[in-house]
Amino acid sequence: MKNWQLSNLYVSKLKKDELRELITFVITEIYEHFNYKDYTQKSLENELEYLLNEDIAFYDNSVYYVLRDCTEHKIYGSIKTTLWDRTTILPMEKLFDIGIQDILIAGYPNVWHVGRFVISRKIPADRICILKKMLYQAFYPVYAIGAGIILAECDKKLTMTLKKMGINSFILGESIEYICSETLPIYIRSDWLARYICLNTERYFYKEAEEDCKFFLNRKKNIASEKIML
Repeated sequence: MKNWQLSNLYVSKLKKDELRELITFVITEIYEHFNYKDYTQKSLENELEYLLNEDIAFYDNSVYYVLRDCTEHKIYGSIKTTLWDRTTILPMEKLFDIGIQDILIAGYPNVWHVGRFVISRKIPADRICILKKMLYQAFYPVYAIGAGIILAECDKKLTMTLKKMGINSFILGESIEYICSETLPIYIRSDWLARYICLNTERYFYKEAEEDCKFFLNRKKNIASEKIML
């Protein structure tokens, strides 16, 4: 197996006490990418706290991966996968006024949310390679566990990139401007990931894959138990 690697970068799981570092990276990277300067220190702090509270609510049912440099261990990329507990309010509900229960699909009981997908433009390496690697790690548990849908608030350009890579998505509504980018509400069925996973497993399969699947299967059982107790 030809494992993916870059000499000066590595991928690791994010700890809960590192969430503020992650959100700071996400906001500043997006602002710089779009050359957005129409903000104050107060508005920046408000946005950071809002997104941080959102991630704290999702963390226990999520796996976060970050791309760091080997020298200073700064974050240069991120992505997270969440198994939705069907209780916590998803960003899509607030941003697009979409009723999640109205878009669920019979026969696809697992509902996921993928987000915080950002890759720094400061990386001099092959960005497409990094993009494929991080998407593979976010999508693999969804595909492996099966019969589910991914919900996401996705940059319009990224939806086109996904399509070029053979990953179809269904657009659920009109776009809005969200954190500087034109953003669409989308869903992706787990079976739509089959081609991408199969084509990229030789290069991008990762050692924590089984661990991630076990984590989500345990979370699925716990969520079901919590619903029964209620």
